[in-house]
Amino acid sequence: MSGDDFIRAGEAPKHEVKQPVWLMSFADFAGCLLASFVLLYSLAQTDRARMQAAFGIEATESQIEAEEGAAEKSMAAKPAAEGRDTDYLANLLQTKVDATPALKEVLVLPQGDNVMLDLPLKRIDMAADAATREDDLLFALAGLLAVTPNEAALSADMPQDGTGENWAKGMTLANKLATHLRDSGAPEALIARTGISADDAPHIRVVIFREAGE
Repeated sequence: MSGDDFIRAGEAPKHEVKQPVWLMSFADFAGCLLASFVLLYSLAQTDRARMQAAFGIEATESQIEAEEGAAEKSMAAKPAAEGRDTDYLANLLQTKVDATPALKEVLVLPQGDNVMLDLPLKRIDMAADAATREDDLLFALAGLLAVTPNEAALSADMPQDGTGENWAKGMTLANKLATHLRDSGAPEALIARTGISADDAPHIRVVIFREAGE
C-alpha cells in the first residue's frame, strides 16, 4: 500500500449531496428578474435629454415636456363632477331602493340635474315605532339619505289655491317630515321646502341634488 492509498484509507467517506434539478433554472430566473428590476430602475433615473443626445436623437423641448407629462396625465384622477352624472346617480339610487323592501313603492325620477324620490303618501307614517321599522318607509328613507353624500331636500308639493293656505300646510308638513327623518338618522343638512304641484295633487318628494349647494 502506497502512502497516498494509506492517507485515503484514513479519510471519512464523503457523501455527495445532490441538488434538485430545478434549482439551477430557478437561480437563472431569479438572476434575470433581479437584472430586469435594476434595468427598470436605471431607466427611470435616466435623463431623457442626455440619453437622446447619446444616441443622436434630436427632440424638441415641447416633445420632451409632453413625454414627461404623459405619465401624470394618464394617472390623473377624473374630476369628481363626472362621478355625479344624473343618470349614474339615478341608477345608484334605484339600486338601493330595489334592495330595500320598505322602499319598494318609491319612484326614482331624474329631473334635470337632480333626482327625485316620489314617496307614496299612504305609507308615510310618523307614528311608527321601533317594532315596525323593517317596514317603516321614513326610517328606511333616513338610512338611504345617511349613506348618500349628495345634499337633499324634502319637498311637500301642494296644489295652488290662490290663498297661500296650501303653501303654509306644505311648509308645515315638510318641516315635520324633515325633522322626523333627521331624528331617524338622516343628515342634519336635510332641507325642508314646499312647492306648487304640477298636476294639482299633493306630493311628498325627496330631491337629491347632483351638485352640492343647489
